[in-house]
Amino acid sequence: MVNWKNPHVMATEALDFNNVVHVFCGLYIWELMVSFYFEISLIQGKRKVGWPLVLPFFLCRYGMLLALVGLVVSLNVSTKVNCGVLYTSISVAGNTTIASASTSLMIRTLALWEWQRWVTITICILSLGQWGILIRGMNIVHAVWDETANACVVDHTNHLLLNLNYFCTMAFDFVILIFTAIVLGRFSRPNEGLSGLLFRDGLIYFLVTSICNTIPAVLNLLNFNGEFSPYIHLMQ
Repeated sequence: MVNWKNPHVMATEALDFNNVVHVFCGLYIWELMVSFYFEISLIQGKRKVGWPLVLPFFLCRYGMLLALVGLVVSLNVSTKVNCGVLYTSISVAGNTTIASASTSLMIRTLALWEWQRWVTITICILSLGQWGILIRGMNIVHAVWDETANACVVDHTNHLLLNLNYFCTMAFDFVILIFTAIVLGRFSRPNEGLSGLLFRDGLIYFLVTSICNTIPAVLNLLNFNGEFSPYIHLMQ
């Protein structure tokens, strides 16, 4: 049986976490570069997209970049910084990204429903609830500067709120998927190809986000390292 609180095991976890963050940050920057033509087309006016959809798109796209860059900074900083502000900034960017992604999916679904009042009110209330929970979860990771490790160290997290963030997002995305499936089921036969594409797109999005949320949620429930986490920077 692995002793998850063993300093050597935790140092190995921290090293693995460090490597994964750097890899994903590099991949995401590459993805932004190869798809930057979309932003250029918006600036040049070649692509007409309503601002209700553009705003969450940019918040999602560049919020993720800020979160990843912030994590890279937190894992490589070697001079004393305000770790609390740094990790709060990472949480703000990350949670904004999560909420914006769900909002983008919500706007598409409401457009399919042609903004029917009862659907709009129901989904918007759920969306406000999700935003509220994610905003509350922007300051649940507490980090301090450790003179021995010469790095930022996470010394406390709220596991309940972390899991609430994960499962709330999964539940809201599932509700959006159901509403999407219902409205697409009303499409006439000539539009079955389009409706099938939209449903598969929403289903794939839900499955990917569910997997991405389930893994950290389960690990958070197991809480192998107690109050600590792979954020702990012990590599030096």
